[in-house]
Amino acid sequence: MIKFLTATTREVDDAQAAAAEITEALGIGKNLLKNSLGIVSCFSEFEDTGALKAICDALPFDCIGTTTCLCATGEEIDQVIFAIAVLTSDDCSFQTALIPISDDCQASIDPPMADLLSRCGERPGLFLSYFPLINTISGDMMLAAIDKATGGIPLFGTTAVDHTRDYSSSKTIYNGAAYREAAVLGALCGNFKAEFEVTTLNEDKTRKQKAIITEAVGNVLISVNGKPALDYLEEIGLKREDIISGLGVIPLLVYHKDGSKPVPRAVFTSTPEGHAICGGVMQEGATLALGRVDMNDVFVTTEEALKPLLEKDSLILSYSCIARYLVLGTDINAEAEKVRGAADGIAPYLFTCSGGEICPIPDGEGNLKNYFHNYTNVFCKLR
Repeated sequence: MIKFLTATTREVDDAQAAAAEITEALGIGKNLLKNSLGIVSCFSEFEDTGALKAICDALPFDCIGTTTCLCATGEEIDQVIFAIAVLTSDDCSFQTALIPISDDCQASIDPPMADLLSRCGERPGLFLSYFPLINTISGDMMLAAIDKATGGIPLFGTTAVDHTRDYSSSKTIYNGAAYREAAVLGALCGNFKAEFEVTTLNEDKTRKQKAIITEAVGNVLISVNGKPALDYLEEIGLKREDIISGLGVIPLLVYHKDGSKPVPRAVFTSTPEGHAICGGVMQEGATLALGRVDMNDVFVTTEEALKPLLEKDSLILSYSCIARYLVLGTDINAEAEKVRGAADGIAPYLFTCSGGEICPIPDGEGNLKNYFHNYTNVFCKLR
């Protein structure tokens, strides 16, 4: 069984005051059990001022997570805050790893994953997973390499994001330090249960006009219907400046040739050659259609996914795509407010904006398979 604690601080300028506020709110001296792990989300400025390091240094357990542009617990919702959810248990154990990512994704992941698994002592039931946002290596490339190294152990988590237009301050977090090109994992072993839910785009709001991906390498979309990707996207009505800006709010729905459920993909930015950098692998020969992110869909899908998970003595981790945040316009807290309204008084939670979501979903036979998502809000209930 796992016990859960949450805390936040807005104190970004005074590092020691921030550390004192978090340790006091968590009740470090009286509330911790034998083993503990901290799940962190924070505005990137907490790294710049040293507050991130001071807080993590003050905590007697490993802390893993990412920067973000908005996060929330039951205590508060805001952009410029540090939020933490602590897992603490007598009969569960936690091991962590920092994994620098190279162009040879599998080669960079295999050795630290082998070390992490050896330290666990038993097969983990779940990896909490935090990925860097790298233009040349998509999240599902990292996921595939970790999935292979672990033999399909469930992965749940998020990709780092931030408040800048090009996400240049987005970083993963490991024990008070922040990293641009490293994944961070936390292995959960022992007596716990996890359940998952995933929202997605409303396929009914996808344009009927479809095209074929004629050339792609990994997450780089090179051509569609034989035309440079940027030219094609402009042809169907997208503005070049919106594509180049790197906002990541252009939803594409990819229909694979095997007939599986369509996969939403974000377009984050473009290259000087007119290629589109996407939020996941783009398969040559797949069919492509333009989707839409709708404010009402954000609210409805979040409420529907969350309701069956709410239970006393559990923790809800909620990672919501940055595109969902951006379509809310001036009411940027609205989705987090929906989570708080549903969970308040029932279960503690940590809500975080995400640059790409990591969550297992059942295959046709009901077996959980790991997937990397865009435009979703993914939920994990731990108990």
